[in-house]
Amino acid sequence: MKKLVEELVNAGIDESEAKKEISILELEIKDSQKIKKIVEERIKTRTPLQYLLGKAYFMDFEVKVDPRVLIPRPETEILVEETVKRLVIARKDEVLTKQSHNRDNEYKIASPSAHNDIMTILDIGTGSGVIAIAFAKRLPDIHIVAIDVNKEVIALASENAKLNNVEDKIKFKICDVFSSCFEGLFKANKFDLIISNPPYVGACHGKPQQPEVRHEPGMALSGSKENKSGLIYYERILSVIARKNEVLTKQSHNCDNKGKIASPLARNDTKLLALEIDPPLVDDLKSLLKKNKLNNFEIVKDYAGLDRCLFVYL
Repeated sequence: MKKLVEELVNAGIDESEAKKEISILELEIKDSQKIKKIVEERIKTRTPLQYLLGKAYFMDFEVKVDPRVLIPRPETEILVEETVKRLVIARKDEVLTKQSHNRDNEYKIASPSAHNDIMTILDIGTGSGVIAIAFAKRLPDIHIVAIDVNKEVIALASENAKLNNVEDKIKFKICDVFSSCFEGLFKANKFDLIISNPPYVGACHGKPQQPEVRHEPGMALSGSKENKSGLIYYERILSVIARKNEVLTKQSHNCDNKGKIASPLARNDTKLLALEIDPPLVDDLKSLLKKNKLNNFEIVKDYAGLDRCLFVYL
């Protein structure tokens, strides 16, 4: 298969990527002639290999993909891994705090596994569903609401959840971030975590340089045509959360005579907001956080040392 690698490289594909793709083809397909035809199509159209195969791998599982959705990236795997770490630590701390008030006569703390609360997650812009599926496969006692604006995308994500046997843990819903539906989610649900890999390629950035990216859906890359800077989805998400926090803060000072707090804008006690980010947007995002009085945050770098994950502690 060395010749096929050379053909891919000569077509402008990075050598390491070319070797990886040929290795995948050898694992997936035993017919050498079929492999050759796929490579020819790959070179001719520069269609991503995942679309040609109809599937992609994310972390340790497989999903179906086609031009309706983005191809899962390693950067998003980092977002999931780092978020899971923080959720596990937060859950252990919460369990130990609760159980420290309920010790037996020997002052022994019960095992955290005895904690049966359901963790709830909102996945904004689910695409192929990989983020929601990854959480469903990794965390027990979890319920996920996964939203996207396109019904065909939701259909594919639902199919992927079934493929991975986690459909009972995820509720897929068509919902536009800029609609009343989005705010309605916060009124009707309590989310422990809000996570998103939103469209952050600004429309003013022009066409992507990599030919492969041009085959991916522009809606998933940039979203609305108004997203000139790449920031509008971050602005919307942060502003809704900031308003929720503001309402909760005000209502904590307006208890009735019985000491009860009136129903807030969001029945939400969100502890963590996790966002995948574009490194060049970091300074602008910090300004947005400051504007919305969300000052307790952390930025985590990817494998290339670039700012990639934003965690906001609420």
